[in-house]
Amino acid sequence: MAELIIEDPRSGRDYVEVAATYTSSAGRYRLWYRVDEKHREALAVNADPFVIGLLPLAMNIGEPLHVAGPVSPSLLENLESFQEAWSAWKPRSYQQVKIDAEVLAEPELPEREEAISGFSGGVDSAFTVYRHAKGVTTRYPKPLKAAVMVHGFDIPLDDPDGYQRASRKAVRQLDSLGIELIRVATNYREQPVHWPHAFGAAVASVLSLFQGRFNQGLIAQGIPFAAYHHLVEGSNSLTDSLLSSGAFKVLPDGAGFQRYEKLAALAAWREGLDELRVCWRNPIHDENCCVCEKCIRTILSFRAAGLDLPRSFPKDVSNEQILGLVPIANLKISVGFGPILKEAERRGLQNEPWVRTLRRAIQLSHRKRLYGRVRRRLGFRA
Repeated sequence: MAELIIEDPRSGRDYVEVAATYTSSAGRYRLWYRVDEKHREALAVNADPFVIGLLPLAMNIGEPLHVAGPVSPSLLENLESFQEAWSAWKPRSYQQVKIDAEVLAEPELPEREEAISGFSGGVDSAFTVYRHAKGVTTRYPKPLKAAVMVHGFDIPLDDPDGYQRASRKAVRQLDSLGIELIRVATNYREQPVHWPHAFGAAVASVLSLFQGRFNQGLIAQGIPFAAYHHLVEGSNSLTDSLLSSGAFKVLPDGAGFQRYEKLAALAAWREGLDELRVCWRNPIHDENCCVCEKCIRTILSFRAAGLDLPRSFPKDVSNEQILGLVPIANLKISVGFGPILKEAERRGLQNEPWVRTLRRAIQLSHRKRLYGRVRRRLGFRA
């Protein structure tokens, strides 16, 4: 049986570190989070954040888990369904594990209803904070008071300067909305988890750290509902909400909107667009490279929305770059660029050179996929 042991908080120079050790037949792993000392009173008093964060690892190893500490029974109930989903989607990678705890107890609810959101500075998280801060595109905005930017997720721990620059941009974005930025550092990416499957649990783990103050955590969704017949990612509206407890609700947000629709909603938020950060390929982690697939997808989304590029994208893309998308996985073409093409055509832009080029790139990508499928059926190696 694997065991999860929660450590007592440790104080650093200006931060508090909370950590847990997970021990199984596969090895011993220590997961830690560091937050500013001023947020100590907002931190969870139970093991819920670590159970959430390390569950993908536990399911991959496949051993029953004993938690040496208090856990919310409502969380464990939801995690049964979470495990059922992922073991059905990825049976070779994950199996359902039994979880028991030393103490089963629901924590006290915060005095006020307040929400916190994950925030990277990209399109999806910018859309989520803006729509709830301004009540745009929703009749039921959440009482959003703070957003968390994590050092150790997309910006590695060995680039503190890049994180500081990116977080300063985030402050300029969030200050314009009256939302507080909370900085968190973690070694989560050093754990043997498959990030594309685990990042929803990782974000939910960080958000639930602050359940001493907040009772709702928003996770911005990158894949819209309209693409679910193609793809379900590690963070999705089906299972993110199953990382909730009775005291802290995890709320996936924004899956009803395509990327160009989110940008259209953000058009009036100049601070948000000017400091937008979507790129994870650029070695300068706080800037957009304007040449990778995600940057190109965002730039074309601006075009489809009828918007000029903000200063966060200093370079536009060429038709040659659009044709260069052909070797990219067909799934990314279908989910990411197909909707952009449809919106551009709907807006009457079908004869624009970039739209014709994008249409050609999508056709060539589909043809390449079909050709590869035929070759495999005929016994040729890829």
